[in-house]
Amino acid sequence: MRLQPGVELPRSWGASKGRENMRVLSLFLVMALMGSVAAASDRAALIAQIEAGGQNEFEDERHAVEVSDCQLTTYRWKQVEGEGWVLWTSFEFPMLSVGLNENPATPEIDYYVYAEMEPPAALVFFKAKEGTDFSHEKPFQRKPKGAYTASSRGDGTTHYIERKTEVFIMQQGPDVRAKAEMFTTGYIRYVQEYCTYTG
Repeated sequence: MRLQPGVELPRSWGASKGRENMRVLSLFLVMALMGSVAAASDRAALIAQIEAGGQNEFEDERHAVEVSDCQLTTYRWKQVEGEGWVLWTSFEFPMLSVGLNENPATPEIDYYVYAEMEPPAALVFFKAKEGTDFSHEKPFQRKPKGAYTASSRGDGTTHYIERKTEVFIMQQGPDVRAKAEMFTTGYIRYVQEYCTYTG
């Protein structure tokens, strides 16, 4: 705005323009914060969905999964006579490099297999992308079948780690189909929304 010589703006004009700019800036910051909180809330909800779908307890087995950023760790404990609950198997991998195998046998189910038997069972299959592998931790009660390294668990005396490219999780019990559906849909969406980096 160009002023004619000798024309002065009212003093309140500069103050009111400054207040207006502050209001716009404040509104923008509040909206950005709300969007950030909503995104964090959605991410937390997906993690909770994946972890709930991976949790199961039936007879002498317990299953759990944990998501940390874009890393997934699975756990399967087994009740061993005279020893109590023993970590029987654990997989750890970056979710972006390990996908879910599609299920060609049942077209209505995309990424898991459901077996109507007694007890019912659901299997989710994982496969590493070409050129990658991941860790599979087992106790020494299960004899190593090939090359392995000692795990840091139990000072390297109780568990060992093998490298794998394909594995599966099998859960048994009354709600396993719903859990497999919850896990697989959450896993796929989480990887697409939070682990796929585009530049």
